Amino acid sequence: MRRRTGALTVTAAALLCLSSGCGVPPSGVIEVGEPATGMTLSKAVYFLNAESSLHAVARPEIPDTNPVAAAVRELLAGPTPTESEYLTTALPPDLPQPEITVAATTILIRFPEGTPRLTPAALHQLTCTTTLATHPTRPRPAPPSGAAAAPRQTPPTIHITTPNTPPQPTPTPAPCP
Repeated sequence: MRRRTGALTVTAAALLCLSSGCGVPPSGVIEVGEPATGMTLSKAVYFLNAESSLHAVARPEIPDTNPVAAAVRELLAGPTPTESEYLTTALPPDLPQPEITVAATTILIRFPEGTPRLTPAALHQLTCTTTLATHPTRPRPAPPSGAAAAPRQTPPTIHITTPNTPPQPTPTPAPCP
């Protein structure tokens, strides 16, 4: 019986020590700056998931004077081997790099002779990737109380052409995710 009482006393003492914080004194509030607002998604390409829905995949920042050309180049390279396990692309294999002209409100993507006609899913991938390259999505902080929200910038109009097809604004079948 004494042995059991001694073991209970040691266990109770250990629990009391653990519950007391082991001698770490409490601290006051530590200021660390503004709360996080989220990441900026500015360098990404859009591939298709198993449900054929667009899925943005981040890409590392690569210094380039033409972010649209860089984004399209990354898109045409296709999913990485790891991404290929769950993503695909509607773009034909070996699609050539198009000529890209970027103006203030319009982007023209012109593919060379021999380019096959692109499917609506392929056009959607190109449109969303291009839109993101020129118009990064950023979390928008709430305006101060009583202030009007800043107007959103309108994304550019994107024209995608293949040979023997006149340039037309490319309709987006669904909003970009």
